[in-house]
Amino acid sequence: MLYRLERAGLAPHVDSTAKPEETSLGGRPMVLKIGLTARLEVFVYPDSAARIADEKKLDRSKFVAPGAEQTFQRERTLIENGNVVGLLTSVNNHQRERVADALMAGAPQPPSPPGAKTLPGTRVTPVRERP
Repeated sequence: MLYRLERAGLAPHVDSTAKPEETSLGGRPMVLKIGLTARLEVFVYPDSAARIADEKKLDRSKFVAPGAEQTFQRERTLIENGNVVGLLTSVNNHQRERVADALMAGAPQPPSPPGAKTLPGTRVTPVRERP
């Protein structure tokens, strides 16, 4: 997760002294600072079933989805994926989108084996070896 945020150029910093504001969630919490003013609370669960069950405790009216516009109440952004719940406090729409994209990207994929086939409708230009 930190790796993805770093790769997205968001420069997250773990705030080991901070306590999460959301006390209703039971996952393993971590608080990150992103930029100068954004704060990301991340809750990690053993699996997606545990995350889904625990999320039922949240009052969803206090949060917005990553692609939704915030109101004047400046709701936190709720980011859900697999075994992770992220609660982002940021008013920067671009930053909200980038954090959500980084957290919602699927699990890392293994590299393609040599000679892997391409998807239908795509083309690969073969690389010629020099003699």
